[in-house]
Amino acid sequence: MIHGSLSSLGIVEGGAATLVNALIESAGYEGAVIAPSFRDSIRSDHYALQACSNCCPQNLCPSRERGYTGIIGETVRQLSDSVRSCHPTHSWVGVGKNASYLLSGHRNSLTPCGKDSPFFRLMQNNGQVLLLGVGVNSLTNIHAVEDARNVPYLSAVDPIHRHATYTTNGKRIQYVYPELIQIVLREAGILRSKKIGAGFTHVLWARELGSFLWVVTEDDPWCLVLRPQGDKYEPFEDACSKATRMLSSWNNNPDRGAWEKLLTISNTTGEPNTFKPTDKPSKNCPAYRGMLRGYHRCAANDLPAWEKFDDYPKEPGVATCEQCNWPKYDER
Repeated sequence: MIHGSLSSLGIVEGGAATLVNALIESAGYEGAVIAPSFRDSIRSDHYALQACSNCCPQNLCPSRERGYTGIIGETVRQLSDSVRSCHPTHSWVGVGKNASYLLSGHRNSLTPCGKDSPFFRLMQNNGQVLLLGVGVNSLTNIHAVEDARNVPYLSAVDPIHRHATYTTNGKRIQYVYPELIQIVLREAGILRSKKIGAGFTHVLWARELGSFLWVVTEDDPWCLVLRPQGDKYEPFEDACSKATRMLSSWNNNPDRGAWEKLLTISNTTGEPNTFKPTDKPSKNCPAYRGMLRGYHRCAANDLPAWEKFDDYPKEPGVATCEQCNWPKYDER
């Protein structure tokens, strides 16, 4: 499974075709190469494959519509023997003997990273994740444990497109402070790094990553997101504290077989949580930012999928006090 950026490697003779051919050769006859072929933003006219309403679900998607996640995935998609997973917004494309198995279960997933998605089948097959010239902020696999556990911030569900906007109730450390997550994974012995071309590349075994994510979210289901603490909202301090706790949790219990627990629970998870804006905000909370465009706003929450601000780039999340993991500030 590759998440990559061709341009970050510098000049590659032959471009994406050279890179994809090298990956196929590396995977070998019995293996496969899969890459994201996601559609555009939920706010875009290109959101979701247009053919899905007429043909879904199928074991594999017959659509040849383009993806919007880079030239590497597009190069894989355009190969004559490539296959595509059945998901309207977050489909994957693949090539190789094992590609059909890795992608065929995606039709069963209620969300992009849920039951039978390529993330879980990659663990079953003891596959690897390659971050080629990109960092952990591109590591979509982290969402798989959130889907399986149905974490409290899995919200803003769009059931028609089988899509859940992750972290309306919290900003994800992975995106705000990716370097901290990268350090944690490296110190845990899960992420290996090497410079290739002009950029750094990282590799992880899917089972090791799954085991790590199971252990740290078992210890704290909110460990991957930023939240207020007590009477303050200090995002970087919170991120550092959670990064330290995740590493400590893993070092105290390095259960490398925990990926099997994650796989088991992924098959039993029900409907995702539903996003609920508050009409009774905790106005004394340090993260509360007042009313804006009809909603109470929270600095600790992500922007909902349907909103986009060009004139208000800072702290625009909708307040969701009833779903917050901290007690209402007024009650402390």
